[in-house]
Amino acid sequence: MSEIERLQRNIYQKRRKTVIVFLAVVIALVTALLAFVGVTYYKMNKDTYVSYTEKGEVIYKAYLADNQFYSEEYLNGSHAYVSTLIEKMTADFSYKLQMETDNVKYQYSYKVDAQVEVKDKETGMAIYNPYFELIAPKTKSSSGKKLVIEDSVAFNYDAYNRLAKNFIAAYNLDETESTLIVRMYVAVLGESEKFANESQGNYIIKLCVPLNKATVTPFVETPAEDEQGQILAVKHSNKSLYKKLVIAAAIADIALIIILVIYATVTVDKHLDYARKVKRILSNYKAYIQKINNPVDASRYDVLNVDTFTELLEIRDTLQNPILMYENLDKTCSQFFIVTATGILYMYEVKVDFGEEDLVYTEEETPIEI
Repeated sequence: MSEIERLQRNIYQKRRKTVIVFLAVVIALVTALLAFVGVTYYKMNKDTYVSYTEKGEVIYKAYLADNQFYSEEYLNGSHAYVSTLIEKMTADFSYKLQMETDNVKYQYSYKVDAQVEVKDKETGMAIYNPYFELIAPKTKSSSGKKLVIEDSVAFNYDAYNRLAKNFIAAYNLDETESTLIVRMYVAVLGESEKFANESQGNYIIKLCVPLNKATVTPFVETPAEDEQGQILAVKHSNKSLYKKLVIAAAIADIALIIILVIYATVTVDKHLDYARKVKRILSNYKAYIQKINNPVDASRYDVLNVDTFTELLEIRDTLQNPILMYENLDKTCSQFFIVTATGILYMYEVKVDFGEEDLVYTEEETPIEI
């Protein structure tokens, strides 16, 4: 190989290597970005909940009308009350929440209402059940490990009792049960639209007082003590942005890999193609070839180039002369030739071919024309 050919080969290899390394670095960076964004998006989609325990209770009092039997202003606790002696009642609601960790942002809301419920005894189905708002919904944002909500309501038991009696009497409903239910609803919501749209998170404390009876015994209903729940700890507002970044990075990564593969294939090192050709010839025709270590001085012969190794084999069969092979030190050119006594040298040459655009020939390096 001439110096100019060697120079052109080195320029070609460096240029190709530079492009491949550049593409590989870009692919590595895009892949790293894809991994980072993908993991972030995965964590966003993976709901992270924080556990908590909650407990509710209600303390009620029955304020008595003027009578000759009770000196107390009100009665409380587990009492059976004469319904006609009850003037009004109060309920002190209390709700306590304990988080398992600090610094969790959340929203909470609560409200209190009363419901007069008239049910059919046999089926248990409600016949009449109007609601009355006692405390309008209150919503606040907070953070911390503990939450305590305390609020009180007063309600006219006698008015609700008369309402139930009048309804039952108006329609001659004998087989019925009627109850006044005073409820506090508490909702603890993690700062997430998804969680807020679900019906979870409501904790209901009930004070139930029978109606339309001579004597009544109020009772309290709450969820199981230390009821456990979960809220979504973090609200991710950029999910859609990260999703778009994941898709864009994945498309870019795949496109760059395809470009790299195509470029590496199209610009495959010509040495590989050369080596494959030489190896194939030696593998198939090793018995007919004799390797030599010194180049042949072609200037002493009339050189006849042949186009294929098969033609050289045919000449060998005709002349019964051995095929000699010489490969240069750069392993970029192998010459197969047959030397004759008449001064004619038949040659088949395999070399690294960079194409006309990559080679610059001098007058001394102009290929021999046959």
